[in-house]
Amino acid sequence: MNIRKNLAAIFLGLMLLFSNFSPVLAKSYTDIPEDYWAAEEIEDVVTKNIIPVFGDNTYRPLERVTRVDFTGMLLRALGLSAAPITTEPAYSDVTTATFGYPDIARSDQFGLIYGYTDGEFKPQRFITKVETASIMSHITKDTDIDTDVLKQFADYQQIPGWGVFPFAKAIKYGLYVNYPLETELNPNRELNRAEAAVLLARLMKALGLVEEQYKAEEPAPEPEEPKEYMLSVEHLENYGVAAVDRVNITNLRRIILAKNVFKVSFVESFNSKKHKIGDVIPFYFKKDVRTIEGTLLIPANTKLYATIQELRDKKWINKNAEVYLHFTKMVFPNGQEYPFIARVLNNTEGVLVENYWLKPLEYTVAGAAIGGVAVGLPIGAANDRSGDGMAIGFPAGAGAGLIAGFLTPGVNYKARANEDILVELKVDCSLYNDYSQQFTETTTTIVPAADTTAPATDTVAPAVDTAVPAADTITPAATDNLY
Repeated sequence: MNIRKNLAAIFLGLMLLFSNFSPVLAKSYTDIPEDYWAAEEIEDVVTKNIIPVFGDNTYRPLERVTRVDFTGMLLRALGLSAAPITTEPAYSDVTTATFGYPDIARSDQFGLIYGYTDGEFKPQRFITKVETASIMSHITKDTDIDTDVLKQFADYQQIPGWGVFPFAKAIKYGLYVNYPLETELNPNRELNRAEAAVLLARLMKALGLVEEQYKAEEPAPEPEEPKEYMLSVEHLENYGVAAVDRVNITNLRRIILAKNVFKVSFVESFNSKKHKIGDVIPFYFKKDVRTIEGTLLIPANTKLYATIQELRDKKWINKNAEVYLHFTKMVFPNGQEYPFIARVLNNTEGVLVENYWLKPLEYTVAGAAIGGVAVGLPIGAANDRSGDGMAIGFPAGAGAGLIAGFLTPGVNYKARANEDILVELKVDCSLYNDYSQQFTETTTTIVPAADTTAPATDTVAPAVDTAVPAADTITPAATDNLY
């Protein structure tokens, strides 16, 4: 008994599987079964937003199409629906308040769909199949046409005289619809939405047949990224402290590797006492920065800008003020800006600070002078031996000055205009031959030359115009607005 029940269930399942049941497509519309004659084309035009569905998620394939609706569909199929409107249509029955006015205006502007001899466009009139054949003929390229091609259709004599040639051309190009009977054209029947989907889907597959003036300009192809390859490896002066001195020269850029060191100069005098965190301090290159091999990298008078990230005041027991700078960019004499990420590399890495022995030595000298005069001379005079007095006074004063130098507060950091400091590049700096590429993040793989090693991936992409002439020499001034 159970076996019979199982066999019956299997048989029923097979009957359902192979029956003529047509499930509805899981699309944005709910009324088109998968086996509908125009299902594929409807899916195509709906997906591409050529023909919209209705608010109740139905497509309504048998609903007739008005002239204004077909105008919008055609514009979208040709890629012209967003074209700027530059002319105003002169149809007597069309105003800016007319439904679909923008589409009618664009159609008239491009010469897609003509109005009637009475001067009207008749936007709400249903469009006929012969009218759509005329439109397809009008927008496609000229070709030799034999109207005898129409005679294969039983109702070809129903085509109005003005539509004979256009219909023959549309048939030659395959831009017509004759469903359900392939032997009939039904030229005067009004076009429905299923037929519109098939016609426009075919048109979009045959855009090469459309005259250029009736379709959107194709976007220019994306330019191919040039292949980058190594040309040579050059070197910079290392100032006796640089961990790296290499510059990789490629066909596209000059890559200054991180840890190269540069000498830059204060534009104006600096005193840490007069600044605060966040202040921007200007520097500049006094001379062209060239590789030892002669390649120009940075022209003279290029300015560098550093931000004070931390500022520590001087303290007791000879603790000097400390200034932490973060270099962020450089500006060429022609005004172009480039990223330049660097830090100070003076007597203390990453910080500007006076030498620890500066004040104690100054106090020692001053103490010696004072001790020799104020102490030594009176002692010598009292004993009529001034030389001995000086010998006693100088060491005593120097010792007292040295002790005072160590015990009193340190000094502020000061620099004169044009005074030099060393800075170390923190990340690779790319100077592109083409300035427009300077801020383009590149992942190009560099193909090394046979005798060189490819550089590490560059993390900063500034560019440089090596043809920029040096500007007039900078005259540092306290009032110069540099940032």
